[in-house]
Amino acid sequence: MKRRPIHRGGILSAGYSSRERYLDVEFDTHRLVRVENVGAEVADRFLNSGAPGSYWRDVIEENYTIREISAKETDIAPLKASKSMDELKRLFGEL
Repeated sequence: MKRRPIHRGGILSAGYSSRERYLDVEFDTHRLVRVENVGAEVADRFLNSGAPGSYWRDVIEENYTIREISAKETDIAPLKASKSMDELKRLFGEL
């Protein structure tokens, strides 16, 4: 499973495992949580939402079991930010 960047509503990234039926969400505070027993339709709506923070609060947070996990527990491939950050720094003359 790959984590997809979201960068809206206080959420950095998220990924869904249809086989295991869980959604892993990383917030902009770098808090990483796992939402258990999530159906594919709910996960898809969250991942493609124009307002994922609102969808999180209104649908997911109130209706599902959520637990904090460590980066070691997740099988989501971490985002590779260093290359893009280097490109941005070059673009703006900081590197």
